[in-house]
Amino acid sequence: MNPMTPTHLTLAAVAALAVAGAARRGSPARQRRYSTSRVRRSLPRMTAEERQIRRLWLSGPDNHGQAKFLAETLGVRLVLAGANLSFANLSGLDLSGLDLREADLREADLYRANLSGANLSGADLHWADLEEADLSRADLSGADLSRANLIDADLSGADLSGADLHNADLRRTNLSDANLSNTNLSRAKLDWAKLSGANLEGAYLHWAWLNEADLSKADLEEANLRWAKYTDGTTWPTGFDPVDAGAIKT
Repeated sequence: MNPMTPTHLTLAAVAALAVAGAARRGSPARQRRYSTSRVRRSLPRMTAEERQIRRLWLSGPDNHGQAKFLAETLGVRLVLAGANLSFANLSGLDLSGLDLREADLREADLYRANLSGANLSGADLHWADLEEADLSRADLSGADLSRANLIDADLSGADLSGADLHNADLRRTNLSDANLSNTNLSRAKLDWAKLSGANLEGAYLHWAWLNEADLSKADLEEANLRWAKYTDGTTWPTGFDPVDAGAIKT
């Protein structure tokens, strides 16, 4: 009998672990597991291997490393679009470049997670902990980041167009060259944030805190800054008058 090839071995491992995960999920005493959300119609088309690896990853944190290894070995994607990851502990994980479109990440722990280049468009990150997370070049267009903790996070070059960031904590966050056009930043804490080169065209900054923030070279065309708070240390684009825009010096 011919020995199994590496591909056969990895596929066998996928099947075995998927069955084991299903058995654990069926246990009466099982803990909460990840699942697939109702947003199935928006999921990308996946191969059978990709679906198996997705199920393996979602079966629990103990299988994250195995799922990622199998995806890399087989040269396929790890797709988590539409997945229910609310309240999940994902701190410190490498999720860079993953497809997380419309994923439910409400109140998820993503402290110091690597989400650089990830597709999080339309994702629900309400109350998520993203402190010190790497979100550089991530697609967060239309995402719900309201009340999210983004202190010291890296959002440089990220697409946040149309995102909801009201009441989000963005203190010391790097938003340089980020696209924040038509973004809701009302009551957001942007103290000491780096916004140089950011596109804030049409952004809603009503009651936002901009103390010591760097907005040099930012595009503030049609941005709503009514009652936004700033200090002498806040840096504005050359020629921009924050008082005329409705901001208040504190």
